[in-house]
Amino acid sequence: MSWQKFQQAAEEALAQGQTADAERLFRTFLEECKKDENAHAAHASAAKGLAELLSKRSAFTEAEAILFGILNALECASPRDNLAVSTILEALGTIYLERKEFYRAAIFLSRSAVLRKASNEAKSASLANLLSKLAKAEVMLGNLPVAETLMRRALKKKETIFGSEHPAHAESLFDLGHLLKQMDRYNDAEVLLLRALNLVGEPSIKNRLSISILETLAEVYAQMGQTAAAIDLLNKALSLFEPNKEKAPHEILKLTARINQLKGAANANKTKGGRDDQLEVLMCEFEYIEEFEPRKSLRFRELAQQIADTLEERSKYVDAIRFRKQEMDLTERLFGYKHPESVRSLSSMVRSNLMLDDLKEAGAYLQEILDIQDLCFGITPEDRLNTYLLLAELARKSKDFSSAENWIFVSVNLLEVSSEKAKHRLVKEIQAQEKLYSERGEHDSARRLNELKLSLLPHGTDIAEKKGNHVIDENMDKVMREHGIIP
Repeated sequence: MSWQKFQQAAEEALAQGQTADAERLFRTFLEECKKDENAHAAHASAAKGLAELLSKRSAFTEAEAILFGILNALECASPRDNLAVSTILEALGTIYLERKEFYRAAIFLSRSAVLRKASNEAKSASLANLLSKLAKAEVMLGNLPVAETLMRRALKKKETIFGSEHPAHAESLFDLGHLLKQMDRYNDAEVLLLRALNLVGEPSIKNRLSISILETLAEVYAQMGQTAAAIDLLNKALSLFEPNKEKAPHEILKLTARINQLKGAANANKTKGGRDDQLEVLMCEFEYIEEFEPRKSLRFRELAQQIADTLEERSKYVDAIRFRKQEMDLTERLFGYKHPESVRSLSSMVRSNLMLDDLKEAGAYLQEILDIQDLCFGITPEDRLNTYLLLAELARKSKDFSSAENWIFVSVNLLEVSSEKAKHRLVKEIQAQEKLYSERGEHDSARRLNELKLSLLPHGTDIAEKKGNHVIDENMDKVMREHGIIP
């Protein structure tokens, strides 16, 4: 078993931060494992370690190819080591999380969780960490109640293993608290975030989790009307950055602007000024990263997206499109043209051009989406629904009302596997189309859409038929419930 010495050397190099040496040793470790047909766990460990190192330098394609190669070998092995297979599935899911292919990440992490539980690992910390990753994918897919259940299960497992006061729980508590804040459950979020703050110790710039907890807790207090408490926490976070101003000027600008915004929240004019400050903060960070930290491409892309959103809120559509194009170029460079994130960036370009009534440009971007959408494995039903709604809006603005209505009814079939936000967008499009029919005196058509709208509202009746739903891994939920992964 010569692979053992390479495994030890690779892990030691990684622990010492020698990533280049660690990658070389993990490659050798993997090659040596291939000589031992029964070393399934070692195979999986070597492939996972190498994939993680490749992911750190954004070599996702190579990492994915290595993992799939090992996965095929492990699944064909007799007897099959389900725990080793689970390790590879988790590694693939983690890569897709990093690449923002959240639907694909959820599929692989779900499969991994089922196998991990079936391999007598139900009470292990590894399963708890796996459930936490799966929860993050569900959050990004908009499945917040499912994510909450997974996070609570992960936290409970960790508390059973390590005890309720272990510092390792801080991140899990923060994730759950942040999720509850998103769900407007501020009292519950406060309790969890205070626990996380207590476990993480004295906040420090070296511990970014502690600063994230302070900022999130401050936002919870702001939403609860406890402005003074929120300002105190943000000032505490700000004081941590001030000794190293040159290293994080954008963080200081962001915190200062938010503090000023909270201080002036009672005055409408000051609130407007706060919104102006918010855009200025985003622009400062955008320019700073563009000049000094171009390697932070993911954050750079997020900033372009946030600036474009802010500009559109102020009806500055031409300026917004400039940042949308930067976001789209960065997305294609980072993830590739046939990636779900590229489809979403193109969708943003369509929406921006529709706001400007540039139907020709919007149609061109829509055609690109249709050309690549079926080639993207990670495209969710909600992505398709959004595309159909864009097609409906384009048809409506082009006065092709028949096509617009057809796209609306096609969208209805995807609602069962989409979020409430998607339903809201669909209802808005129905309302716009209904209004046009009424103005044109086409009362039968207007009545038909009104009935559809009422059926989609919270207290409306159910839609009689929903045929052809795009079912996502229809057996996966059933299997996960049988194994106790989700309720």
